[in-house]
Amino acid sequence: MATCVQDTDSEKMIVAGIDFGTTYSGYAFSFRNDYANDALRIQGNTWNTGSRVGVSLKTPTCALFDPDQRFHSFGFDAEDKYADLAIDEEHHDWYYFRRFKMMLYNNEHISRQSTIEDDKGKLMNAMDVFSAIIKYLREHMLRAMHARSVSDGIKDDEVHWVLTVPAIWSDQAKQFMRESAKRAGIRSDHLDIALEPEAASIYCKHIPVGKRTEEQSCADEDIGGLAAICPGTKYMVLDAGGGTIDITVQEVQTDGSLHQVYMANGGDWGGTKVDEAYEQFLIDLVSREVWETFKTRNRDSYLDIVREFEIKKRTITPEIDQKITFKVPIALNEVFQDMRGETLRLSVSEGRQGRKLAWIGDKLRVDASEAKKLFETPCEAIVEHVERIFDQEDAAGTSVILMVGGFSESPMLQHAVKQRFGHSKKIVFPRDAGLSVLKGAVLFGFDTKVISTRVMKHTYGIQMSNRFRQGDPENKKILIEGKVYCNDKFCKHVTRGQSVNLGEATEYQKYYPLTDDQTRLALKVFTSERDEPTYCETENCTYIGKLLVDLPMNVPVSDRGVKARLRFGGTELSVEASVCKTEQTTDAQFDLLE
Repeated sequence: MATCVQDTDSEKMIVAGIDFGTTYSGYAFSFRNDYANDALRIQGNTWNTGSRVGVSLKTPTCALFDPDQRFHSFGFDAEDKYADLAIDEEHHDWYYFRRFKMMLYNNEHISRQSTIEDDKGKLMNAMDVFSAIIKYLREHMLRAMHARSVSDGIKDDEVHWVLTVPAIWSDQAKQFMRESAKRAGIRSDHLDIALEPEAASIYCKHIPVGKRTEEQSCADEDIGGLAAICPGTKYMVLDAGGGTIDITVQEVQTDGSLHQVYMANGGDWGGTKVDEAYEQFLIDLVSREVWETFKTRNRDSYLDIVREFEIKKRTITPEIDQKITFKVPIALNEVFQDMRGETLRLSVSEGRQGRKLAWIGDKLRVDASEAKKLFETPCEAIVEHVERIFDQEDAAGTSVILMVGGFSESPMLQHAVKQRFGHSKKIVFPRDAGLSVLKGAVLFGFDTKVISTRVMKHTYGIQMSNRFRQGDPENKKILIEGKVYCNDKFCKHVTRGQSVNLGEATEYQKYYPLTDDQTRLALKVFTSERDEPTYCETENCTYIGKLLVDLPMNVPVSDRGVKARLRFGGTELSVEASVCKTEQTTDAQFDLLE
């Protein structure tokens, strides 16, 4: 639906940010007084790492539902419970979801009825899953505040929530997250959607850089590396997460606000691509048939492989030259021997990669060169995409690459970016790169106007019926109440690449009902990669949903026209409409999740 009117920034007593990540999730919060005195005084949560020793500032994005599709647990707790169920062969009727957020990126037709598969291919309603997790994180945070005795006197409606999403997500995906949050008990007028690279940029803008002397310039190396905070500086935010790579180019204004100069873009080249490469590496060793049998029969052992690699991959560096040891459950060797009639150790030693691999008991010894290859595909995709952006006119003069997000902490990705751009760009790795989105979301909640300008990724228009004219295609001709119309005209509201200020509205466009009995206009909304599309359904336009506008009744049809204008400067689409004849405001909203 259309973005609701939100609390003004000055009225927010407490802001809570939820970073719903592909691989890890978490929350953080801050009070207005703390924000005013020290913007970086942001409180988070330390999660016990389940059956493993230690704590983490985020928890895995894993959710477990019982056989009746009731939410059971999340994060490390869900991992441990599901592993226990698998050991006892009691997991088959349960629903275990892991790294499922990407369905909102990969699915071109998101709806309220969309389903997602769990790890065994069982289906659940996607919004039920997302909303249950948001509800869990919301309630967990409120309990944590109460336990710390910081919530005395704080009412639920005094908490303003910020939910992060990748900047490259579609408008449908953003609305999906907003409606999931509403189902989770978060009021729409107490919720902001923050774009992940923008949130990270806002956080980095607040990191102290020390005092400058009169002799120091913005480009000096010894001021903490955050040259990007200097007015006039263009910098790229490279937000490398688990699922997506989000990239945006911004320029700092003299008033401290951030002006986007190149549209948000990216792709699905996140850290999970390394995990997929490792799984494919094991499949190549044992065969697809053996691997799938192993995963089905030994779910607990498969989870052990996933967990072990998540830790091990962080130790792989460009400098490492000795063999790397991966712990692999004995169960995989047992399945291989049952199906192939020989041991993995013998098979590996006789294989083509025998000199680079060795299988000893439950350990796989791999040459460093082979381990590094696991990072090649995503790292190369990222640096090539960044290079293409720097070739664009709007990105000319960009001097800084700010690397944030969990995958940015990978030495392999850092090395790839340095190798390609280190000679011409200043590359900054801020502290807490993996938490920059989460903490930045809280800061954004207190100052939603900090991003003053955004660049449109698409041309947006509404399908309408105009009087048929010479040159219009005959197959688009329709007859309504004796009048001939062309039923597929693209009525443009904003152009791809157009820079739009925060809160800026497009010009009003007028729309009229075609029949006397219409009570509401249901206008189809399309996007296009072209600047000036003429028709909606024949020029590579994409249908994204409907704009619903209520019509005035009890007046002649000629007086029932409405005018609507769209607002694009925020993180979500919004609309306002009024009656042409009376200027009276009428209800209008987007429905992108049909």
